[in-house]
Amino acid sequence: MLPQTDRNPLLPLLLPFAAGAMAAGGDWLTTTAFLWWSALLSTSLAVLALLRQRQPRLLLPALFPPLFFLCGLLYTQSFLNPNLPPHHLVRLMSEQQEMSLTGKLIEKPIFRHEKTQIILETDSALLPTSEAPIATTGRATLTINAPLLKGLVPGQDYLVRARLSLPEKPATPGVFDYAGYLAAKEIMVKGWVASPIFIQPISPRAERRFPLLSPYFLERFRQQFAAFLYANLTPNTAALYQALLLGDSSTLSPEVLEMYRATGIMHLLAISGSHLAVVAFLSTLFFRFLAGRFPWLLLRLPAAKIALACSFPVLLLYAGLAGFHPPVVRALIMIGVFMTAMLLDRQWSSLNNLAIAAFCILLYNPLSIHTASFQLTFAATAAIILTLPRLAAWHPQPDRHSARQRMQHLIISGLFISSAAFLATAPLALFHFNRISMLGPITTLLSTPLLCFWTLPLGLIAILIQPLSSTIALLLLQLGGLGIQGSHALTGLLAGLPFSSFWLPTPTIPMLIGAYALLLLLFRTNRPLSILSLLACFALLLSGHTPLPQWQNNSSHLTFLAVGNGSATVVEQPDNRVILIDGGGPPDDLFNVGERVIAPFLWHRQIKRVEAIILTHPHADHFNGLPFIIKRFQPEVLWLSETTAQEPGYSAVLREAAQSGCQIRIARPNQVLAVGKNDFALTCLANLALAGKHEPIGDEKKSTANPNNRGLVLRLDYGHSTFLFPGDIEKDYEEYILDKEELLKADVLLMPHHGLRSSGSARFMENVSPRYCVVSTGRKVPFPPPQVSGSGTEIFSTAHHGTVFFHTDGKTITAQPYRPTNGSEKGVAAN
Repeated sequence: MLPQTDRNPLLPLLLPFAAGAMAAGGDWLTTTAFLWWSALLSTSLAVLALLRQRQPRLLLPALFPPLFFLCGLLYTQSFLNPNLPPHHLVRLMSEQQEMSLTGKLIEKPIFRHEKTQIILETDSALLPTSEAPIATTGRATLTINAPLLKGLVPGQDYLVRARLSLPEKPATPGVFDYAGYLAAKEIMVKGWVASPIFIQPISPRAERRFPLLSPYFLERFRQQFAAFLYANLTPNTAALYQALLLGDSSTLSPEVLEMYRATGIMHLLAISGSHLAVVAFLSTLFFRFLAGRFPWLLLRLPAAKIALACSFPVLLLYAGLAGFHPPVVRALIMIGVFMTAMLLDRQWSSLNNLAIAAFCILLYNPLSIHTASFQLTFAATAAIILTLPRLAAWHPQPDRHSARQRMQHLIISGLFISSAAFLATAPLALFHFNRISMLGPITTLLSTPLLCFWTLPLGLIAILIQPLSSTIALLLLQLGGLGIQGSHALTGLLAGLPFSSFWLPTPTIPMLIGAYALLLLLFRTNRPLSILSLLACFALLLSGHTPLPQWQNNSSHLTFLAVGNGSATVVEQPDNRVILIDGGGPPDDLFNVGERVIAPFLWHRQIKRVEAIILTHPHADHFNGLPFIIKRFQPEVLWLSETTAQEPGYSAVLREAAQSGCQIRIARPNQVLAVGKNDFALTCLANLALAGKHEPIGDEKKSTANPNNRGLVLRLDYGHSTFLFPGDIEKDYEEYILDKEELLKADVLLMPHHGLRSSGSARFMENVSPRYCVVSTGRKVPFPPPQVSGSGTEIFSTAHHGTVFFHTDGKTITAQPYRPTNGSEKGVAAN
């Protein structure tokens, strides 16, 4: 039966419930609480009307949507703000503190980037000021500053000394919500263990008489099998096997990850619904074959239902091997609902079964709806369900078509299904990752047989055989490794093609709604011209080229990004051109601030192009994110203080600029670097790197190679509003620019050298006389900086307030922190 004529009574209930779950936790709840009252009022009116009508069924559509929306909202809100017990670990925490914990290791350790990560289920904590441990509950994720601590065993109790902190919500719009990710795993505390000597087993682990009954048996087996993989296979092969079989992709190399991302098949490297569907399909075939060997059994039960029932334990075992992580549990629930529907002969209503699975998952943990894996899985499954009826109508009759024609039909059907899933997930993929691969349908069609129908089954058989015969298990793994090699070769070839993937701005919510409205029309039409027109509109809508209405286009926006110990400022001119002043953060090889903070914010603001980048001075905390920005946003010019600096990583900035065709220019004193309408101007007041050659700087003994004192001092003017960017200039060198007294006066000052005591002399601050000061730093103390303490200046720190936004029309400046604190809830305005 076609989906259009299916009876799907749960869909009208699921959609408002899911909408309520998505709305929970949004900032709008604090300012539009009247929507709650509107939902309650509409529900009450619907109930009253229901009681007065003779035909109540006609009013059910009006009754249930607001009621289920409110249920989803309140239910999810209860998970976002759980009522924790008094002895929960979170209640013992301040912002950051040392603490000794005892607890049980509940998962196999993860070894990532020369660090070991573990999850501890705590049972007691000893504070530095306490004389005795305090009983606790709650989980903590701990990072140990050591690689490959193989002595850690799941189920063992440990004593750990760690520096604990609470995961913080995103400080910048558009960036990954790490705190939300941990909360979905019921983890609310993270910690750092400085040395492996600070984690010790409490007592020898007591061996059970029946180890298979231990709740940690599968975790220990996962750990043992992962060690077997790395002891006998190449690192790349072992890493991909670990991802496919054990659900741990932490050891995949950056090169492999980039290949699979560029070709749009990252879902094949993480255990998801597709993997469980393959396991269910193969195990069902196997058990159906076995059932066929027992005629007396077939006389009592259908072979298909016998095979389905026997496949459940196999799926459960596979999910256990994957660690029962939330995405795996969601996939298990979804596949289980569909298999149960087939056992009960309810498979005719696929969309309704999908709604049942979604309800089960959301009732288990409604926070799942905010995760990319949940959204992508259900979007792809819904698209496949809507596509299958058309393929069924086109299926060739076995007696009328040759084997070649049936093979052609199979390939075309696979490409058709893959394309439907690609279209359904493309808007969400851009929303979460800002990246889309046009090769996704083809690569999925080519790589799925290699990884899912060859490598995965052989690997699962090897898992079963390995305890009995390591030799046979290794042989099976080596055979399965041929599929891995083939997939690597294929993805490497396709990833190298030009335009294999695109980085695009984040779609807005109206854009997402419009995109899925177009897809629904696309799935309902059969006319080729209509299909092509809808696809063109769909592509244009998501391309980022759709012009958005520009409100207040005579205004300028300046955004001081929260990048930790670094600096990055986005300047949006009145004519919508964008300038980036600096772009760096903490020197961390594992965290690229350009890719993880600056670019997501730009895409969140629908910015595709940066006209110019200005680097105040060649220090890593000001430039280490720029190579990614230069590559993805193609600036026309890169302004520098000098090109000869020897700072590590600086050459990568220059090299990327040269490869991208970006002009590299040295800013001269009093040179205007950018102009715009309404007297917008960005001027270089001074270039201290040129001072020794062209202008005296006073005592020559003060000359230094310190990049902090060889940078640019910038001033931005728009109407009567002024902003000053002095870089990291220190007190001795502030004297050099104090002769420009009139030019230094500014409404907004980015504190020099991140607010440290080495900068911001009393005379300098007196000359600038700012109304607002912004401290770009990851340090929360001291606050406020002593240079401005008690001055009456409005002070913002990115460590406290997150990203700070300034809006000016040339007359009035409005400041708005992303994390309002201390009563700064609505921003501050000054004339």
